[in-house]
Amino acid sequence: MSLFDDHPLTDLDRKTHDVLGDKVVVKSLAQQAAFQRLPRYVSEYLIAKYVKPESWKDDLAKIQAKIAELLPDLEHRELLKEKLLGKGEVTLIDSVEARVDLKSGQRWARIPALGDAKVRVPAAVVELNPGLLLGGLWGTAKVKYAPEVSADAPNELVAFTPFQVGPPDVAEYRAARAKFTTDEWAAVVLQSAGYAATAFPDRRTRLLLFARMVPLVERNVNLIELGPRQTGKTFLLRNLSPRVFTVSGGKTTPANLFVNLATRQVGILGTRKVVVFDEIASTSFGEEQETISTLKDYMESGQFSRGSLNFAADAGLVFAGNIDVDGTQPHPRYAHLVEPLPEELIDSALLDRMHGYIPGWEVPKITPASVATGAGFVTDYFGEVLVRLRNDSFADRVQAVPLHPGLTRRDQTAVERITSGLIKLMYPDGNLTDAELLELVEFACELRQRIHQQLCALAPGEFKPRLIAPAAVSVHPAADLQPRTVAPSQDRLNTEATVGAVTGLAVLSRDGREVGGDVMIIQVSALNGSPTVEVTGLHGGSLRDSVRAVYNLVRANFREFGIPEQRLKSQTVAVHLVKIAEPKDGPSAGLAFAVGIVSALANRAVKPGWAFTGEVALHGEVGPVGGLTHKIAAAARAGRKHVVIPASQANTLTDLPPEVKAAIEVHAVATAREAIALGLADGSTPAS
Repeated sequence: MSLFDDHPLTDLDRKTHDVLGDKVVVKSLAQQAAFQRLPRYVSEYLIAKYVKPESWKDDLAKIQAKIAELLPDLEHRELLKEKLLGKGEVTLIDSVEARVDLKSGQRWARIPALGDAKVRVPAAVVELNPGLLLGGLWGTAKVKYAPEVSADAPNELVAFTPFQVGPPDVAEYRAARAKFTTDEWAAVVLQSAGYAATAFPDRRTRLLLFARMVPLVERNVNLIELGPRQTGKTFLLRNLSPRVFTVSGGKTTPANLFVNLATRQVGILGTRKVVVFDEIASTSFGEEQETISTLKDYMESGQFSRGSLNFAADAGLVFAGNIDVDGTQPHPRYAHLVEPLPEELIDSALLDRMHGYIPGWEVPKITPASVATGAGFVTDYFGEVLVRLRNDSFADRVQAVPLHPGLTRRDQTAVERITSGLIKLMYPDGNLTDAELLELVEFACELRQRIHQQLCALAPGEFKPRLIAPAAVSVHPAADLQPRTVAPSQDRLNTEATVGAVTGLAVLSRDGREVGGDVMIIQVSALNGSPTVEVTGLHGGSLRDSVRAVYNLVRANFREFGIPEQRLKSQTVAVHLVKIAEPKDGPSAGLAFAVGIVSALANRAVKPGWAFTGEVALHGEVGPVGGLTHKIAAAARAGRKHVVIPASQANTLTDLPPEVKAAIEVHAVATAREAIALGLADGSTPAS
């Protein structure tokens, strides 16, 4: 029985095997239980090298036996040391990484199975396996115990057999592309990356998966991907190449990320090609100010420094995490789509250095049917080819595609790098039509457009809406990039005139930075009692003082507001904050309080669909407030059709996104009297 009989292959699988020979492997074999303790690229190397179609079952059994014999469990670490001490030599399978110590003139290996034991590495071993110094290699290591050579460091790596295909022939890889159609090649690439091509048949989903690989083929590409859980945000890169390092939550510091000043050892940015920050919401950054500042500089220039040490690197950064969804789109409660990031990363300067935002909510969840079982490139070979494709450049091809005017240099760089990376993945020989090039440029622009829209939400005063797209394109297809159609809220304040119920607006902040807006529902009632005001609900001292100041303003001008004197003298005004997501403070709700108090005392209903923001002085003047664009956008999201703002901030309207301008009418007032006249219905409403 042949291998193909037990693992049925498609016509494309057979073609891939025939054309590419020993460069490919049947992926289902790498999923054998005995291989689960090895990285996928190691498993596939062993299968491609030692498993023959005519004897695959016996070959697999031999590999399994060898792994069981030589791959030690970490809990058996001390037993392994005892064996080394007693027999003077051990052979094991492990990941081995070497470092050069110029002070001692020695090369030292880190072998996890031996714990913290120091292992000397002869120059000859390093010369044969330079990958040991470039992030490490998996392989078979023979370690000898020789205290007679060095009592302080008696362990020596005397032999090492790497588990890798060898330096790939990139020209041969490029030439192979011509033997496949575009759809066939896309399927082969997906299979090689570990995905079942049949599980992702549509073009857009495949482009999203290719985008995840761009940082491996293109230097210094920074991406963010947020999406639902179990969509494989780090599955691909984590298993594709040993040149990828994953920071899974927890804490990272300048020492392990950039350079350790004590040992002068370069951190992971200088030793890997891609650094993935997985579970980014739970990642913390030690020495936060220095880390974030250095990270910004690196993302811009590809260089970093600590102390007197300066380095250049080409590692791409990927920030991956979870975001809650509503159906097939991010949950509408988010003020912007980077809200799930740690607070220190919600920074417009850092975000502007991101080249693209992959909409992870569009990627299907990974299921058993999503995992490749057919023929694809051996992962180790494939991953190394992708890294070597970094030496190619298609920037000139991308620059030939005209884009809409008004783009910044960062926009252009982002589009060029992402598109160039996509070309290397899909058309590594550079043979693509103008229509195919336009498709990739448009997709790259979309990823950058999503970044820009978050910048507009974070810093609307600095970043203005603009279209990042080829000149021939007028709109991006992604649903989250379409002008938002604001659906009316279900609350009655959008449809019913109600006495004493008014919408105020608030700004959401993190560490003193504005990150969004929210509506604040205020209910005011006039109850029999002493002429005073009471405030309940979630509020701060400034809000309470603002209510009292507005109440005094209303008492001083009650006749002008149509409030009967007897009612004023016999009623207690109760102000309650109903909808408020978090404690808020500040005077900007004064205008809403004024409208609500007059409404309750004069028994006049507040018009439906109105919202108010503005500080009110003792004599009724309306003063400016902060976060106005965020507040107006929040009113639009809640379905309000009219917003009253301070007259001194009328020029803010130019900063509003087009979809918000289309959804809401803004009224600028100089006094509380103007706002009350606008917001209250004529006449009185019978008291309930």
